[in-house]
Amino acid sequence: MQITVFGANGKVGRLVVRKLLDEGHDVIAFIHRHSNLSEHPGLTLVRGDIHDGHDVGQALQGSNAVISTLGSWHTREKNILSSAVERLVPAMRTAGISRIISVTGAGAFTAQDTPNLFDTTQHVLLNTIAPKVLRDGEEHIRLLAESGLDWTVVRSPVMNESGGSAYQLGDHFPLPWQTIRRQAVVDCLVAQLNDTSRYGEAPFITRS
Repeated sequence: MQITVFGANGKVGRLVVRKLLDEGHDVIAFIHRHSNLSEHPGLTLVRGDIHDGHDVGQALQGSNAVISTLGSWHTREKNILSSAVERLVPAMRTAGISRIISVTGAGAFTAQDTPNLFDTTQHVLLNTIAPKVLRDGEEHIRLLAESGLDWTVVRSPVMNESGGSAYQLGDHFPLPWQTIRRQAVVDCLVAQLNDTSRYGEAPFITRS
């Protein structure tokens, strides 16, 4: 397949691009400025602004699916995920693409969640520490849920480089001290391209 990756220059995005290329896919890597990606015959770079619908549409031409590894932590407005989805949804409809896979933090709530008191307490704490980032993650899930697209959002705890890459997807909030190897998240995102079992859901990824 040809896959468009948004956030392709980030820590997760670079690994997603590499894994897709290793698996034989063609990749359109959407980047904002200069690229730190290695040249590859299956890789095409598209420079643009995620807030520009025309730029987003250009990056989707000829693709079969979208993987977004965008994040808001190190941005000024802290609204990258929701802003991206606002432009991606109409652009994907125009391009005839239905499959989108995204990643956000495990603290984000959805309308389908049934959090216990401990989960709610953690949510309140996160909302105090990083309210804009939390709202951005939740809003982008809400927008995808209303989009009519075949979407999956993987909710991840803090990522690091330690431990194994085995993972599992579930519907229970991870404990606040749990972490996940970054490569496990990458493997999960790419695996969703051929997995229809989590369409329209936002499962949590945890170590297996």
